[in-house]
Amino acid sequence: MQIVEDHLSVKAAYEHLDKLYHISQPREGIHLSTVIYCLTRSYYDLTLDDVAPTPQEVLLFALGYGLQDILTPEKAVLEVVEKDGIFYSPDYKLKLGDTHDLYELKTTRMSAKKGDEHEFPETWIEYMKGGCFIQNVNEYRLVVLYMMGDWKPPFPSIKGYNFTFTDEELIDNWGYIMERKVMLEASLLSKSPPTPRAWCKDWECSHCRYKVLCDALKVIGDIRDE
Repeated sequence: MQIVEDHLSVKAAYEHLDKLYHISQPREGIHLSTVIYCLTRSYYDLTLDDVAPTPQEVLLFALGYGLQDILTPEKAVLEVVEKDGIFYSPDYKLKLGDTHDLYELKTTRMSAKKGDEHEFPETWIEYMKGGCFIQNVNEYRLVVLYMMGDWKPPFPSIKGYNFTFTDEELIDNWGYIMERKVMLEASLLSKSPPTPRAWCKDWECSHCRYKVLCDALKVIGDIRDE
């Protein structure tokens, strides 16, 4: 028996996922996620159309989108709204009581123990706060699929959380979002990307398709500073 790696089939699988979930297709306008996540990446997303996503990006986005499609309830309501020039869409809205509540659906490889300790990524919290401000509500529901459970059988597991934010928290967060929007718009106007690694969380760089560009810009900047 002889076994060799089949690179053509792997390439076809990546291309299928990319096309199925429009991962390479740029979005128009500034969305809430555009200003919450790395501004340098967002700048390139809005100005470049010839940089392909990395294989890791394709898989991570496809897993998220695919599981979201499966787990979204049949009676869920989908919508896109705009405020102060920022487009926003919750993963879905669902009526369990008297109102349609906002829902975020996340898939993650981190341990479910993080959820038990109420440890969530800052970007998740910032997005939910932004959504609450836009929709003029204080509550947001989060459903998390922990793909690895708590890293021991049985796994995976699904957990839900109901967040209630104060008005002050929502106002402060919206001010933070608008500051980042102003920065991104200034960069787009000047046709100069925001300073690499200055407008993102540390973990955002690891699988980013623009990492080579940011590394090159950093080298150029270091040379100019000498």
